Amino acid sequence: MAPAPVEIAVPLHGMELRRWSLEDAERLLAAIEHSLPDLRAWMPWTKVQPTLESVRTFLERSGVEAGSEVEMGFGLFDANGEVVGGFGLHGRRGPDILEIGYWVRSDRTARGYATAAARTLTDTGFDCFPHVDRMEIRCHPANLASAAVPPKLGYRLETTEAGAQLVWTMTRKGWRSIR
Repeated sequence: MAPAPVEIAVPLHGMELRRWSLEDAERLLAAIEHSLPDLRAWMPWTKVQPTLESVRTFLERSGVEAGSEVEMGFGLFDANGEVVGGFGLHGRRGPDILEIGYWVRSDRTARGYATAAARTLTDTGFDCFPHVDRMEIRCHPANLASAAVPPKLGYRLETTEAGAQLVWTMTRKGWRSIR
């Protein structure tokens, strides 16, 4: 198994996905605060006002990559080093499943960033974790911007859980057939 890279070029406007580090705490907090009204509609973790301390705690926990336990947080950074959004690969759905999570700063939406970064993380998930046979993207049905991303990548809408979450899936075989 190849370890997931720390930095991954995203083929869009010089963007880069980079594993979060503690040095990113202030920039991440600023991006969250800028987007808080929009994020609160969809992200449960924003119900409590983020602080520099809570952001640092998150950053300390966002780098697990051991066997089937995967919890990796990435920042999406532009060419100037500004935080454009937050992305993650999460192993919380089962040993052979990785979930991609994402958000983009409110002032940087509708530019293809989420789609490009989710494509890059799908490649990364399948390339670096041979035990993973399925990738998922989940979002609320009313979150039209997030729900627009998976079908652009060829993900299939598998189900709607309790009317509150769309579950989009991609298998390793399916991804290889369209890549």
